[in-house]
Amino acid sequence: MKLTPEIIYTRYKEKSIDKNTAIEQLISLIENIEKIRIRLESIDTLAKMGTKKNSVFELLENLLLSDSIDEIRITAARALKKNFLERSLSPMRWALEHDESPLLLNIVFETLHSIVHEFQTQNTLSSRKVLLQEISTIKDKEFKLGFEMLKEEKGSEDEFDVSELGEILINYFALVYLRKVFWRLKYKLKKCYVTYLSFKFKGLTNVPEVIKYLTHLDKLKFRYNQLFELPNWLGNLRSLKELNLNMNNLTKLPNSFSELENLEVLSLWKNELRNLPEGICDLKNLKNLILRINLIESLPENIGKLSSLIELDLHDNSLTKIPQSIRDLQHLEKLNLSWNELEEIPDAIGYLTSLKILDLGGNELIHLPESLGNLKNLEYLNLSRNELESLPESLSHLKKLKEVNLSDNRFKKLPDYLKELKDSGVKVFYKRY
Repeated sequence: MKLTPEIIYTRYKEKSIDKNTAIEQLISLIENIEKIRIRLESIDTLAKMGTKKNSVFELLENLLLSDSIDEIRITAARALKKNFLERSLSPMRWALEHDESPLLLNIVFETLHSIVHEFQTQNTLSSRKVLLQEISTIKDKEFKLGFEMLKEEKGSEDEFDVSELGEILINYFALVYLRKVFWRLKYKLKKCYVTYLSFKFKGLTNVPEVIKYLTHLDKLKFRYNQLFELPNWLGNLRSLKELNLNMNNLTKLPNSFSELENLEVLSLWKNELRNLPEGICDLKNLKNLILRINLIESLPENIGKLSSLIELDLHDNSLTKIPQSIRDLQHLEKLNLSWNELEEIPDAIGYLTSLKILDLGGNELIHLPESLGNLKNLEYLNLSRNELESLPESLSHLKKLKEVNLSDNRFKKLPDYLKELKDSGVKVFYKRY
């Protein structure tokens, strides 16, 4: 009868052979059998047996670093992670820096993260020594320079705690992984921490999970990909100031967005969003919210809580109404509501006295509120392609107005004050249907 991993394991469990004999037989299969399936099953069986023998470690290490079959290297990496976690640091780092298989690199990075996390948890002098040693062998010039700058700030490398050293090493491992998996990745480092990543045109259907460990990121861009959903852990990136998700296929946003407390710019141009989570209104530092070309039918009722908002762009959506709370956006300078399905604008819009640009073109507006005349800083007003038959007299009060577009409406007569506006230098665009 030919030996197979299953037979060997069964005999071991039945105690017809001892553990050492089972291990030797499995090693023999791995080293001498050509069938990949048998070799893979043998490695998995070794891992299942939980052995800590040095000979097994050396075999798995050798398979990880030198076997020509991707599946073998990947399976060996999993076995090392399971049974030889801390001992795997050196071979895993070598594999990260030299292997090219994306699947293997993913397992290797996760293993390295687990190892570093284990050292951070131990928080001992010996674990600190290991982390320092690993950092000292980094050859990347930007990382080396960044660490020297950090040492200079602290006065000595003795001032680093285990948690900081671990985080530096994780940033290094993560960047090595990302640079190998994503060709010509754009990134920025600041003192050993990754602060900027751009995945433009990378064909992503999922957000790379390695990003969740880069907690110093302040700019993250996923323009022109095929993302359908975002992970909840994205809300843990609390240093983020700018998040660009333009040109994807997103249908919803995770509730964890409310935790991005430092976010200033959120751009979601051309996705498939139909609504926004209520939690998005908790982003107190948000200044620019770009939602052009989506399918949004309504805004959260508490949209006015975005008290720092300067720009709100909702061009080409499916809005039928605007919440009254918009009145509280006291710093708003640009409001684009063009190409929606709005039949009316609330009086509350008159409270937006910081507004400089108001675009209401391409809606179904029949009349406008007199409160528009309160927009004392308004410079540009687009009312084209609506169903307007008249204009409020209050528009004559807009002393800073530079340009107004009234084209393609149903005006029977234009107010006399338009001539005065023209005479004062305001560009007035008007053409009939």
